Amino acid sequence: MLFISNLNYEAMNMIGKYKIAAFCTCRIQDSECFELIHELDGQLGNIGCRLFVYNCISRPDKNSSSAETAVFDLIDPSFCDVVIIQSDRFGNHDFCKALAQKYREMGLPVISLGENISDCINFEYRRGDGFADIVSHMVKYHGYTNIHMIAGVKGEYYSDERIKAFRNMLSENNIPFDDSMVSYGDYWSVPAIDAVKKLIKENRLPRAIVCANDHMAVAVTNYLQDQGISVPDDVAITGYDGIETIYSADPTVSSSGIYPLTNAKEICHAVNTIFSEGYAAKNIPLFPELIINESCGCKREKHSMKFNSSVPYNELMNKFYRFQDENIILSNVSERIQQCKSFADIADEMHKDDLMYAMTCVIKSECIDVSVNPEEKIQMRFRNKMFVLYDSDDIDRKKSVGEKFIPYNMDGRDIIPNMNGFIGRCLIFTALSYLGVPMGYTCYHFSSYIPSNYYKIPQTVNMLNNALGGLRNLRHQHYLLNKVDEISRIDALTGLFNRHGFLIEYENILRGLGSNSLAVIMCDLDGLKAINDKYGHDNGDFAIKNTAQALKRVCPPNAACTRFGGDEIMAVFPCCGTENNIRGMLYKELDCVNERSGKPYKIAASVGIYITQNGEKPSFDELIRYSDKLMYEEKNRRKTLRTN
Repeated sequence: MLFISNLNYEAMNMIGKYKIAAFCTCRIQDSECFELIHELDGQLGNIGCRLFVYNCISRPDKNSSSAETAVFDLIDPSFCDVVIIQSDRFGNHDFCKALAQKYREMGLPVISLGENISDCINFEYRRGDGFADIVSHMVKYHGYTNIHMIAGVKGEYYSDERIKAFRNMLSENNIPFDDSMVSYGDYWSVPAIDAVKKLIKENRLPRAIVCANDHMAVAVTNYLQDQGISVPDDVAITGYDGIETIYSADPTVSSSGIYPLTNAKEICHAVNTIFSEGYAAKNIPLFPELIINESCGCKREKHSMKFNSSVPYNELMNKFYRFQDENIILSNVSERIQQCKSFADIADEMHKDDLMYAMTCVIKSECIDVSVNPEEKIQMRFRNKMFVLYDSDDIDRKKSVGEKFIPYNMDGRDIIPNMNGFIGRCLIFTALSYLGVPMGYTCYHFSSYIPSNYYKIPQTVNMLNNALGGLRNLRHQHYLLNKVDEISRIDALTGLFNRHGFLIEYENILRGLGSNSLAVIMCDLDGLKAINDKYGHDNGDFAIKNTAQALKRVCPPNAACTRFGGDEIMAVFPCCGTENNIRGMLYKELDCVNERSGKPYKIAASVGIYITQNGEKPSFDELIRYSDKLMYEEKNRRKTLRTN
């Protein structure tokens, strides 16, 4: 079972014997992200520290909703010991700064990767130096002088940093620079290929191209080869970042990057220092290393990166095909889930497929409340009541094989993994959202390192977002339709049936009456005009409302109570008492209302009661006629008593 209960939450400094490191990142599906996570998880495990990963599917910007970033609100100082923010992944300095500040105010040590943030341990990735090294390799080692750069996004900090390194290295080697030597590929394949197409069209194809990242370099390499332009014989190519993708190209792409293992070791050392010596803000430089492959004109070399440079091409293709297969499976699961009518049915569908292994899905209890508008903001707090929709490890809640998994509520305080008995790797939390509103989160725990596991996280989350959000929206629409129908049948002042609603309910009573008698009560307020004239219509409404509620309280639950006119109130139900008993209970209830109200007037009513013979089913008009007659007789009787 993934979760434990009955925890002394406030007193807990660590979970079991482990300290906890929270890792904040985005786009975990990118290899440069999950490679580091894999290595960091292993390194931290060696010092008795477990890794909790908090992931956004996309990078947050000023225009994005906070729904995805709500996942970072799950980090709680009572169980977390250090926070690591992969700030270079977010591309939003202000967001990372605010995130770090929040955790520092909680008293947590914060490590920032790539962005310098005050009062933090900052790992400074000297990307400019690393890019300068690869440009130097092309210029000094190979002697290329006709060289072009495909940068990232125009005006973006990291792109400009690499342009500056490119320009300075050319200047150091007396190679003239002008702006035509730089194109922009937006860090992705299609714009990078478009930039190369333009160079070919303008007959400006250079002897060498340096790309600001590996995705562009691989795309450009493959495109040139397809066009019959040899790499590196005709055009030499390099990338940057050092991700696994560089081995999918033929020839393999030369690059530069900070090796995941090296990075993980340095981070782990900083974490261990915090645990042993205490926290002190400082800056730690990390320098990328050259990754020499074939695209620049060199022979492929072995190096110390986590992934093996000899990984065959077909292994990468196998990952691609597995990714495709899982896409098809997820599409089928999504289709089935979106046809579900309840959350229990969704949970059951999720249990039918092995693709959902090692995953827990938790949503806010508000999400199962049909009255809550899916578009309204829901506060995302870890300690609130949560609804465990699915838990792949919680087989104990299935009574027997083949029976449905029944979702259950749990206090957010108890949704903490039992790490002492927990076998697996790091936990990966990702927020669920619908229409920009946080709904809950998923938690993955993979027992082994398989890249395709990380690929499927955004797919699964997006599928659940659509399925759960759609179900929430549908249930809320049904709720609104029922409310509209209810409003059409209910008197707004008293909460009793109006004439339309009463007629429907009266037919239901008659169908179930059998041979029983029927009690009909007609109630009319005494002195309502005097109350309205002397104290105002608000007080008149008060008298009507309280008389109606008093009548409803003395009637059995199966009674149909209605307001007919201004002060005419009626109830119908299978008879369960004598005429005098019913009338007496109502008068007594009104006496209690008067005692509690503190009003300067007394609420009084005349009550006529008609009880049918066994099995008699009078028409609606007959009901009114009989009960109205008896009510006025009672009103005259009470008037006579007051006069005498």
